Amino acid sequence: MSFDGIFLHHMTTELQLLVGGRIQKINQPFEQELVLTVRANGKSHKLLLSAHPVFGRVQLTKTDFQNPQNPTNFVMILRKYLAGSFIEKIEQVGNDRQIIFYISTKDEIGDMMKIALIAEIMGKHSNIILLERTSGKIIESIKHIGFSQNQYRTILPGSTYIAPPLTAACDPFVATNEKIFDALQTDSLSKVFQGIGRDSRDALSGLSVNDFKQKLTNVVPSIYPDDRFSSIQLIDDFVKFDNLSEMLDIYYADKAERDRVKQVASSVIKKVQNELKKNRDKLKKQETELSATDKAEIFRQKGELLNTFLQQVPNDKPSVTLENYYTDKPIEIALDLSRTPAQNAQRYFHRYQKLKQAVKFLGEQIEQTKQAIAYLESVESNLSNADVPEIADIREELIQTGYIKQKYRNKKQKMLPPEKYQAPDGTIILVGKNNLQNEQVTFKLSRRGDLWFHVKDIPGSHVLITGNPTPSDETITFAGELAAYFSKARHSNLVQVDVLEAKKLHKPTGTAPGFVTYDREKTIRVTPDEEIIKARKISR
Repeated sequence: MSFDGIFLHHMTTELQLLVGGRIQKINQPFEQELVLTVRANGKSHKLLLSAHPVFGRVQLTKTDFQNPQNPTNFVMILRKYLAGSFIEKIEQVGNDRQIIFYISTKDEIGDMMKIALIAEIMGKHSNIILLERTSGKIIESIKHIGFSQNQYRTILPGSTYIAPPLTAACDPFVATNEKIFDALQTDSLSKVFQGIGRDSRDALSGLSVNDFKQKLTNVVPSIYPDDRFSSIQLIDDFVKFDNLSEMLDIYYADKAERDRVKQVASSVIKKVQNELKKNRDKLKKQETELSATDKAEIFRQKGELLNTFLQQVPNDKPSVTLENYYTDKPIEIALDLSRTPAQNAQRYFHRYQKLKQAVKFLGEQIEQTKQAIAYLESVESNLSNADVPEIADIREELIQTGYIKQKYRNKKQKMLPPEKYQAPDGTIILVGKNNLQNEQVTFKLSRRGDLWFHVKDIPGSHVLITGNPTPSDETITFAGELAAYFSKARHSNLVQVDVLEAKKLHKPTGTAPGFVTYDREKTIRVTPDEEIIKARKISR
């Protein structure tokens, strides 16, 4: 990808429509991302500033974000200084990956203040800094960088802002023809010019001076088959967009979303993984203990043999060898010299009964542990397919099932409804995205004749064709594809999906949410198509 100085140059031009605009809202939906709502030219625009080490960028966005209930300290300070302020100027520093928003506002007593919001898009060193322009003092930053981390420049409240170190490279947009010619001849574009990333360098190398300048200045918002994007044309095979911000929204729609899910869900994911490990370890231990109970039958046989041949059992020897009529072979039986032969026989019967009870107990425990593992694997699968708003639902589910302890709860989390999809013939299909939604889909929203789908033998969503007792084969196939897609088999071919009437499902008493049993199902094979599935989704 190419969010280099060239890209930021063209993005800065695109952002000029915000100049003169008023900052209305300031939110920090994620740890390293800031969203400002700016009213400019009669419209509201959302400005995204990201200091993410991989997805760092500046753009206008149409993506909707769910903001946390409790704003961060960074947001509170930004609101204090920026709410109601006006953007005077937006300027890139040379052709570097730094952009400065010059902002005018008023302090508590009404005096004019000059503020700068600086976004440095520099990989792992990316940052967003609020600066008082007159004094050059840092008010706050999204990342604090102390002296122990960077001896050249500290980024802490109250410290003097020092810009990143300058290089001898020059801005290609203002370079002379002679400078461009020399750089092209020596094939050293990245050394001579600021802000030229590898992809841009490869696209600009080997050109004439005029072609270089034309390609450099010709904005082509583009995504390429090899998963790159650029503000200039790199190769002939690409998809073009109307503007850079729209292109970034499309490019990062899934990538950034998955990363945000990881950020928001990190504690939930860790909890589920820890519980899975604990239960898998417990299952191994229980199965080992169960295998040890195989001796139960031997103890019973020894007790029987001692009773049958009681007269042959000595009182003064540590063992006796008797003919085992169960195997037609002699067997040596250990004896306790402190007990009589009859007491030794009862001792073996007692050990037999104890192991017999252990078999029953361990069998029940093993079944419970397997159910816990199956449930947690289903939660793990749901987490892998969840978007940011759905994480709260999964967390609520884990609270209700006791895996996450929460001492104080103001109110119960309001749950999202199941997702809806429209089959080719218009039939509505419901998809549960977590186990509480699966319960709702399967037992509360289903009606007589509705068909239910679930991928065979692995965790996945409950899928329901609703309101159509005679769905077409095409609709049945699409519902099966949904079940396969929202499971661990989403990237597989010919996935087996079980189909039966929802009313034939059973939920054993005391089992976890989403757990069902069934038989006499039919099985179909499907291959999910992500593009078709996304196109047929109905907004909640």
